[in-house]
Amino acid sequence: MKKFLRFSIIAKITLVLFFYIASVTTMGVVSYNDLVATEKKTEILELAYNVHNNIIESRRYEKNYFLYGNVDSLYSTITMIQKASEIIDAILHHDGELAITPKLQELDTNMGVYTKKIYELLALKETDPEKYAQTTGEIRQYGKKISEMSDDIVNDEKTLIHSMIALLREQLVVWSSVAIFIGIILSLLIVNFVFKPLTAVKRATEAIAQGRFQRIEITNSKDELQQVMEACNVMVQELERRQNQLIQAEKLSSLGTLTAGVAHQLNNPLNNISTSCQIAIDEFDAGDTPLLKRMLRNIDQETLRARDVVKSLLDFARTQDFTLRQASLADIVHKAVLLAKSQVPPDIGVMIHIPDNLVLTVDAQQMQEVFINMIINAAQAIERQGEVVIAATVDDANQEAVIEIRDTGQGILEKNLAKVFDPFFTTKEEGQGTGLGLSVVYGIIQQHQGNITVQSTPGQGTSFFIRLPYPGSKEH
Repeated sequence: MKKFLRFSIIAKITLVLFFYIASVTTMGVVSYNDLVATEKKTEILELAYNVHNNIIESRRYEKNYFLYGNVDSLYSTITMIQKASEIIDAILHHDGELAITPKLQELDTNMGVYTKKIYELLALKETDPEKYAQTTGEIRQYGKKISEMSDDIVNDEKTLIHSMIALLREQLVVWSSVAIFIGIILSLLIVNFVFKPLTAVKRATEAIAQGRFQRIEITNSKDELQQVMEACNVMVQELERRQNQLIQAEKLSSLGTLTAGVAHQLNNPLNNISTSCQIAIDEFDAGDTPLLKRMLRNIDQETLRARDVVKSLLDFARTQDFTLRQASLADIVHKAVLLAKSQVPPDIGVMIHIPDNLVLTVDAQQMQEVFINMIINAAQAIERQGEVVIAATVDDANQEAVIEIRDTGQGILEKNLAKVFDPFFTTKEEGQGTGLGLSVVYGIIQQHQGNITVQSTPGQGTSFFIRLPYPGSKEH
């Protein structure tokens, strides 16, 4: 088996087919030889029937002579016996090693004696009546004997042919069973060594097409399939690396967009800090302690506010490997809203309806990027006043968390719905977008073993639905 595993796929299939063809050929040759032997036996039986018929005919002429005294009947008897003898010679010449050869030879000898007695009868008819009567009795005796012997030979051949036919029937059942068994074994071998690895490759490529990069468990087959599986794993590794690069590139692109807004967000707390400090300095000599404390508390609050903005930006910008951990969905969304708020016009409200106790197993940083992209896209789809709603519910039946990002924007044309997640597809003006945002979102959701769909009616807004695994839903 180990040597078999070292062969290439072509060699394996060729060897399996050769073995199967050799087995079928062997069965065919054996069956053909048995059929030929049966055909020969049938020919021998026909000749044995001819011998028996000639002997029966000779006996008929013999009886005609004894009934009517017609001498020509005796000569016809001799002719029939000679024909039967010629047929016996033909049989023995055809094959002298038949099972009935001894009986044929004995029959031929007795037919010779029978013919001799007839000749003696013809010679003794008028000269010796006593001898004539004795010879007549011997003719009848030998006639009966050769009739019984020929009949016995025919019956033996018939029995032998029936046995051969029964053997052929048994062989047909046995050979068919063996052929089916060998076919099943060879099919199992082909499935195990060819189709099973191909199925694994097919499943891996389907998973890759859906954004899930699953490595294949490589079987040590030492053939082209093992090379294909190894190459597929290398491809999966490279795709993972490229996807991470794409996610990071989109994140940096988002950072560039967010930075200006974050600077604006920091400006307000810094102004408040500066104002509070100036008031505290001016009133310091007056000794108004309550006022000074109030100003210091304002400075502390605005400092924390600025710190949260900067911390959220730094966390978002940090590069890290894909890691699944339990995290509060509400916290992730609130942080995303904090960063994306600078890109949302003042007349567009962002509403969050997510249970505080909804905890998912996710990569928090990547999910934050998902919501930032979705919030900015939703805000850009709204031309004037409107709102963006982020809501989450639990689907207990499917053990999923269902997150809806809904806007009151202009909607998406039906012809574009199937393309919104395609890389580089965008309906924005040139220079306003790369078309990678939703493609990256799709890839991140697929990495989380989830899915994202879209529903939209032009002029009535758009809803994106994200479904993520939530095994804890049964305990919810």
